[in-house]
Amino acid sequence: MDNTLIQIALGLGFAFAAILVAYAAWTAGRQMMERYRDRVLDATSAQLSDLFIFMDGAKLQQISIVTTIVLPLIAYFVTGNPLVVVGVAAICLFGPTITHKNLKKRRRKKLIHQLPDSLDSLVGALRSGMSVTQSLGLMAEQLPKPSSQEFALVVRKLRMGVGIEEVLTELEERADSQEYTMFTTSMRIAREVGGNLTESLERLADTMRKKLAMEDKIQSLTSQGKLQGLIVGSLPLFLMWVLTEMEPEAMAPMFHTWLGYGVLLVIFLLELIGFVLIRKIVLIDV
Repeated sequence: MDNTLIQIALGLGFAFAAILVAYAAWTAGRQMMERYRDRVLDATSAQLSDLFIFMDGAKLQQISIVTTIVLPLIAYFVTGNPLVVVGVAAICLFGPTITHKNLKKRRRKKLIHQLPDSLDSLVGALRSGMSVTQSLGLMAEQLPKPSSQEFALVVRKLRMGVGIEEVLTELEERADSQEYTMFTTSMRIAREVGGNLTESLERLADTMRKKLAMEDKIQSLTSQGKLQGLIVGSLPLFLMWVLTEMEPEAMAPMFHTWLGYGVLLVIFLLELIGFVLIRKIVLIDV
């Protein structure tokens, strides 16, 4: 009878402890999810709106949760390697931030390459007798995206009564490039000091075309170094794959033991350092 009471008491104690652990885990998980939503998802949703990509934060959160749960499970059933599972989960968690940075970089590059033609359109409209607001409105209608989106927003704010100084500052911050800084500076100088705005913009467009041509030439000259870095960085991974196919038993400890995981981590860090160094070598600012 006493043994039975002791067993029941121990069982109740373990059950209570399990409930406490589950509750603590659920509370910690909820707090982590809230912080993740506030710091990553909501920030990413707000940043995407700056790129004229409007997505609800709740929808983005649902997509992130589903991918973070489903993809690591698929990776586990396919590979059975916990290291791969952790890597896939990390990619899913930080995927929104990485995606935003890539989209912003691509959009910024398009804005810069479209700016000389945009300035030519502005110069033509000003010489035809249009005002600055009318010329910007014509640009918003005729230019391709994303330049049309930016100048359409500028025109809407000017028509709402926002000062041109504030509008130009916001345009400069959204574009985040030296080219747009030069454009807004030219507009400010012409407005405050005076002078021929069309000639200034025309010279600026010609300077930007020469700058972009120089950047394209540098990119073509450094493409060989980038390709060499990619090949050299891929060689260890290719060699690892070949050895795994040739001697799976000898390579098995690397993918199924903690010592092997440590070796893979060192390989990843060395690859990352090499990638950063090669990128700094071939990156030339004009």
